[in-house]
Amino acid sequence: MHILIDIGNSTVVIALADSKGDITATWRFKTKKEETASFFRYELRQGLRKYSVEAADIRNITISSVVPEVNDDIAQAVVDLTGITPHFFSIADAEGIITIDVESPSQLGKDRLADAIGAARCYGVPAIVIDFGTATTLGVIDENGVFKGGMIIPGVKTSLSALSTRASQLPSITIEKPAHFIGRNTLECMQSGILYGTAAMIDGLIDQLSATLNATPKIIATGGMSKTIVPHCKHQITIDPYLLFKGLMPLD
Repeated sequence: MHILIDIGNSTVVIALADSKGDITATWRFKTKKEETASFFRYELRQGLRKYSVEAADIRNITISSVVPEVNDDIAQAVVDLTGITPHFFSIADAEGIITIDVESPSQLGKDRLADAIGAARCYGVPAIVIDFGTATTLGVIDENGVFKGGMIIPGVKTSLSALSTRASQLPSITIEKPAHFIGRNTLECMQSGILYGTAAMIDGLIDQLSATLNATPKIIATGGMSKTIVPHCKHQITIDPYLLFKGLMPLD
């Protein structure tokens, strides 16, 4: 069994994968920078107990993190519970799968890198990967398996939160399909704007990014808001909630 851990800005998601790389279970908890190893040890233990995972069942543990402040505490929690020193996913893990062609590879988010590897492994290249998380990111892999870069955009919920916080007359809302495309009230206007506006933005960016490639790309979406936004996009987009974890799986 493999344990794969994605430390994101909002949540930590843990996945259990079998020897074939299939994800068999996941659980999540909030990313808390101020917490100690004991907090992460408790959250990890809860999931391992729930799914009856013993230390002897675990082959390796891989961590992708974009929150370096918690890395040491989570690593310590992992060692305390399993006796296994986790491997922190890095650019070196991409060797032989994709090539990184950006100005500062060390600054490339590990989540974006894992998404790109997962896309290349499972869907082929060229590919455009969209991750709807705290930030909405787009990554482009060309027909030669070269990661060319992409875009980072404020996430759907992040944008909505900023809007509600900065505009005193706009309330906090749930993101769902409004009764009318052209909003008839403030709630509908906000829902239509965030839902259809994001979908239209993604469609437009896919058009422009696809034009830079020499073949029609596969388009894969992942992340918490993908199931909400993608159905309203015009392009054919495959939703894969486990894409990042597929990119974290060890080769052997």
